[in-house]
Amino acid sequence: MVVDQPAHTPSYRDPAALIHSNLVYHSSPSTVNSDPQRAADAASVVSVTSPGAAPQTYSLEDIPGRCAYFMGPTSEQDGFLLDAFRYGILSEKYNLDANIAQVHSGSALPDDKPVHFLFLEVGHPDNVNRARQDASDSIEAKVWPYGDNLVRLYFRHVHPVFPIVSKVRFLRRYQTDKKNIPACLRGAMYALASVFWSYDVALRGTPVPFQQYELVDYAHQALRREVENPNLFVLQACLLLIHVTPPTIDSMEAPTTWTFAAQATACAQMIGLHLEPGQWNINATEKHLRRKLWWATFYSDCWSSICHGNPPHISNTSFNTAPLTMEDVRCDEEVPEDLQYLVEPPDASFEVSTGARFMQMIHIARSLRTVLDSSFQVNTSARTINDSLEAQNELVTVQAKLRDWTSLIPSCLVVQKDERTRSNVTSYNCPLHLSFYAAQVLLYRALMHPPTRQAKTTPGSNLRKWFPEALLAFEAFADFLSCVNKADLFGFWGRHARSQLILCGNFLVFLFMLASDRRDIERAYRLLESFHGTMHALYDVDHVQVNTLLRAAAIRIDSFFAQAAEIMRSGGDGNISAAHPSH
Repeated sequence: MVVDQPAHTPSYRDPAALIHSNLVYHSSPSTVNSDPQRAADAASVVSVTSPGAAPQTYSLEDIPGRCAYFMGPTSEQDGFLLDAFRYGILSEKYNLDANIAQVHSGSALPDDKPVHFLFLEVGHPDNVNRARQDASDSIEAKVWPYGDNLVRLYFRHVHPVFPIVSKVRFLRRYQTDKKNIPACLRGAMYALASVFWSYDVALRGTPVPFQQYELVDYAHQALRREVENPNLFVLQACLLLIHVTPPTIDSMEAPTTWTFAAQATACAQMIGLHLEPGQWNINATEKHLRRKLWWATFYSDCWSSICHGNPPHISNTSFNTAPLTMEDVRCDEEVPEDLQYLVEPPDASFEVSTGARFMQMIHIARSLRTVLDSSFQVNTSARTINDSLEAQNELVTVQAKLRDWTSLIPSCLVVQKDERTRSNVTSYNCPLHLSFYAAQVLLYRALMHPPTRQAKTTPGSNLRKWFPEALLAFEAFADFLSCVNKADLFGFWGRHARSQLILCGNFLVFLFMLASDRRDIERAYRLLESFHGTMHALYDVDHVQVNTLLRAAAIRIDSFFAQAAEIMRSGGDGNISAAHPSH
């Protein structure tokens, strides 16, 4: 923390001096008991706000022995009162247990309120400290002596697709003393990197000395304790642990992706990432990292909710964090020379394609949230006719924005069809394109609502109006999928890709069942055949990650074709009600 040395500091043993001063106290880690000398040492580390003084610049991270929690509008003290009068919180023995810092004084604007953080001393019972240490030691013992290799693999294969770890900050801490990085984050990064073990020339031919789930189990053991003091590192761990390889036996998404996303959201809100930090008195690097991690949390909340059909935890009125910029993603990415041995040469510098890819991921998620808020809410009984019309207009606006997405994205994000021009960047881009088509599924399901027998036969219905656009969009999806090769599947796709692929495959069945005239029926059926054939061609790989990505969607499309003849015999015209005669 950046602090000024005051000319005179009142003693912690003088409560009156504390109450009547305008000091913001920042305790040193030595304040652990009532020893007078320790109290005096601690009292020397303070920040003074005096009339006419320049605004103080703080750090909300990396404060030894302290964690910083956002004090929201319903917290124990009103923010306006704290703006005028704030003091340290002392224990019965006058040790400083917590202090309050103002990072933004607010203004006359109605929504520009003072912002305060509670700096709390980190302290745990011995049994908790032992559990944290045991998990940390177990993680390092599992990966020894390959920890550096796994760090390089992480930044080579995972980071370009999901760049949420503050690269230089992590590497600097890792080089100095890796045990000062929360074990949950180290475990998560090692675990995700272990999938790419054979891609490291030095490791090739060396058996992997652990299973991914072993590292994941230890990471969760650590997280259980470390989440009590959330910070940016702990939040990064929460977000990464969502994406570990699921069990090969799973054909449906486990609820953990949803519950872990909820945990990440709670951590992000606890440390105030849902507030725009642009005017705060904190260092610029933290501002960028806070924005980047908020939008990563938003992304995870959005897709995890869709994977399970549940309403998102983050509402549109619950945050005001500014939109992500390239500078937010670029921040902390240029690796200094003394740390470059911990990354591959291409990863020492910021890749514009990485920034563009992440920004497009967030752009798609934000568009998708508009669709969810417009058409997939639980309680719609209070909606007026005007509300419904406005929601439909919002859907049309989103459709117009996304219609030409594949043509307008930067060239570095294109999925190359020509094998001669393909590179690692092409593999990194595939998950982005899959998320785009999965978002299209929800958009067109909303636009074509309701997909009833009556709507199918009524000219001018939403179904008839938007069906041609949906069919055209998913001909493009089939074309995209045909460009994906087996090597692409070995890359990092993230946990949500499996559900996204299921959504797209099921939507092809949906289109086939809703097709009206013979030409559309034939086009939709050709899409199903193309998807079926492509899935089988890709699925024919003896690779755990590939199988867990494709298995659930492959089972569903196989199930459809195994029963398609009976469905057609029952319904004849291929409408959706034919599969359910009771309707």
